Amino acid sequence: MTALVFRALADESEFELFDRVTTLPTSGVGLRSRPFNELAADGDYRPDWVWIALRGEEVVARASFWGPPHAEHPWCLDHFDFDTVENGVELLSAAYTALVTPGYHSPVGERPEYNLMLPADWRERPDAFAEADARIRAAEQAGLVFHVERLNLRWERAYGLPPRSTRLVFTPVTDERVLTDLIVDILEGSLDEWDRRELRAKPPREVAAQSVAMIGDMPGGRHRWRLAHDAAGELVGLVLPTRNDYAATIGYLGVDHRHRGHGYAYDLLAEAMHLFAEEGEPHIIDGTDAGNAPMAATFDRIGYRITGRRMLFA
Repeated sequence: MTALVFRALADESEFELFDRVTTLPTSGVGLRSRPFNELAADGDYRPDWVWIALRGEEVVARASFWGPPHAEHPWCLDHFDFDTVENGVELLSAAYTALVTPGYHSPVGERPEYNLMLPADWRERPDAFAEADARIRAAEQAGLVFHVERLNLRWERAYGLPPRSTRLVFTPVTDERVLTDLIVDILEGSLDEWDRRELRAKPPREVAAQSVAMIGDMPGGRHRWRLAHDAAGELVGLVLPTRNDYAATIGYLGVDHRHRGHGYAYDLLAEAMHLFAEEGEPHIIDGTDAGNAPMAATFDRIGYRITGRRMLFA
């Protein structure tokens, strides 16, 4: 049998090779909002971050890594498909060895994070479960570690706007010190896995400042960011609506740990939805950890719908 060759694409002319992979999932596992060829045509992928496994002229496995235009290193692994788990493991091992150099750095960790996109009901469907299980096993055998499963959420104008809060007063964020101090208080007792993971390695103020910087760098700007005060004038929470490259999204939302238990997350989310609606946004794309039951319930009550799930490995 012809030996496999594992390599990155030589240049943009080889992007068409990526879509020649012999075995693609049919259940929706790994499916993204736009096909690879469109994203590549828009400049979302660099050839040297896109890897294939070749047996002669046949593409038997593929892996695409992504990072923003200014990034020196890739941040995440998006597409990962193969004919056998063994070939997937070998391809992933070769790609990570080449891409994660001693000087590697990105906001997501010490190596690119694998985003495995899944149908909402993947555990109930034998075809989706089998295709997801193969990718999970390949990722883990290549040395990646499961971190969290997240819900992909979407709100459309047609679903209806919730009423705006009458018990909280919202004001624009004008003082970054106040903003950072509040996020420090929000981080205490956080159920968000990313927050908890960062807090295991860094002090709360560094994590808070990092969150502010990351969201501030998003295309949506800071003009929608709001602090929330209760009737007594107490600062109880914040919401940082923004945009990513594709849609409106809630960059950050949180309630001071001393003010939890009053359902304020609903009020914060409703305010952001009204701000987006005033700008004519047709929909909002968000996500939350499947294990963060209070936040998942808030999204459900306010009218968001689950469009899929995403498992993260790093």
